Amino acid sequence: MKKILCLLLFFILLRGVSAENIDIPVTYDTLDNGLRVIIVPDSNVAVVSCRLYYFVGGMNEGPGTTGLSHMYEHMMFKGTERLGSKNYEKEIPYLRAIDSLDALMQEARLSIGGDSLFRAYRAEIFDLLEQQREYIKNNEIWEIYQSSGGTNLNAWTSNDMTAYIVTLPQNKVELFYWIEADRMENPVLREFHSELEVVMEERKMRYDNRPLFHYWERLNALFYVAHPFGLPVIGWESDIKGYTTDKLMRYINEYYTPDNALIVLVGNVDSEGALEDIEKYFGSIPRAERPSDPVVTREPAPIGETRFTARKDAEPRIDILFHTPGYPHEDLYTLDILNGMLAGRSGRLYRRLVEEESLCVNAGASNVTRLHNGYFHVWAQLKTDADPEKVEKIIMEELEKVTKAPPTEKEMIRITNEIRYSFATGLKSLEQLSDRLAHFERLGSWENLLRYPQKIADTCVESVPEIANKYFQPEMATIGRLLRPIEKEAVAQEEHLDTDMTITEDEIDE
Repeated sequence: MKKILCLLLFFILLRGVSAENIDIPVTYDTLDNGLRVIIVPDSNVAVVSCRLYYFVGGMNEGPGTTGLSHMYEHMMFKGTERLGSKNYEKEIPYLRAIDSLDALMQEARLSIGGDSLFRAYRAEIFDLLEQQREYIKNNEIWEIYQSSGGTNLNAWTSNDMTAYIVTLPQNKVELFYWIEADRMENPVLREFHSELEVVMEERKMRYDNRPLFHYWERLNALFYVAHPFGLPVIGWESDIKGYTTDKLMRYINEYYTPDNALIVLVGNVDSEGALEDIEKYFGSIPRAERPSDPVVTREPAPIGETRFTARKDAEPRIDILFHTPGYPHEDLYTLDILNGMLAGRSGRLYRRLVEEESLCVNAGASNVTRLHNGYFHVWAQLKTDADPEKVEKIIMEELEKVTKAPPTEKEMIRITNEIRYSFATGLKSLEQLSDRLAHFERLGSWENLLRYPQKIADTCVESVPEIANKYFQPEMATIGRLLRPIEKEAVAQEEHLDTDMTITEDEIDE
């Protein structure tokens, strides 16, 4: 059933700083097969931001399947039966032979003493892949989009969404429907094993060999003890090694279907014509054979403080995480106000730790809103010679202050202006507006995006200390420290004095 709304969102920044009208004519529709569509026409531009979102990501994975959404992000560019192939019929025998060898290779990988067999099967697979490449058109999807004037061609995977994006001239938008409908209905997992090695290398480069990201991956896994938000979106190394085309195809058939997808078009596009074209290209694609199981796991309340210290050759820092509720929850808007009190160069943490105490090079906070269990993140980047104990003590002092008194009038004006200005400017880009509409649709409804400024305005300032006290409980925090390696002669004394769960550089690299 089609729903067309022309919404005028009017809000005034406090104290008469400025006023702004945001006119967002949104067309929302759902096809019979469940595919959702959001269209925002804008005749002032010559292009259209075209984005296809699947409501699947790291949170839909588990032991043995972590990173599958990210793997398919890569594989989607390998094409279909029509795209990426010179002769698909001649590819089929190679695909089948490789799949048969893959099953044997995985069996050898998991067996005791199967290393030599594993290497033999792997070599045979890559020999067949070299022969198959005679019939493969590399990067055909990229080339078609780019030759048609496409820009911003990319894809990304998060905890709860996977997106395929391109910005096209207004007269080339039908190309987006043709390519994405074909990828949704007829994916082919060609060059699977070579792409698997690309993903493995990406994991090493982005996480294993980057101290900050490696540290954060482990800290996040400690923070979420139950919810799959604690799993890395890129996947654990052992799970990546265990991917097979059969495992990935079962995952695709469960989640990458029209009833789990959203198309967002923002730009110079006619809504009625676009809906007709989307129906023509996507309408016949069937729903999933059975609805995917919802993620029912929720993070249990913490029962105590969790501490984690990693020592790496990296800029030292402290991160403090507090559990917050999932969306929607009225406390989240007050937590955004608290975020404004603590974050940024005008925030309390920066003023105290950087400007007054000169202990840090930067400090801030972030209220991370998620579909299920979110978190409030307080952090500080320490100067090399700064005492982490002192920095943490000051952070806790500042957190305690916000539990005692509401923001001042001047502070509240600044916070509200910053929130609303950020909101308004974020809607001026076609691509940002697309992502924000999709984000709120994933959370429940795109319409909640437009209600956000009023929700902030309705927040009771006097309730801020109560909400801060509710969530900022030091005895329930997860505290991470990324510190420099210690000198060898100081190891014995450090181990005697430090009761944190400490991972040394050697242990991390194992």
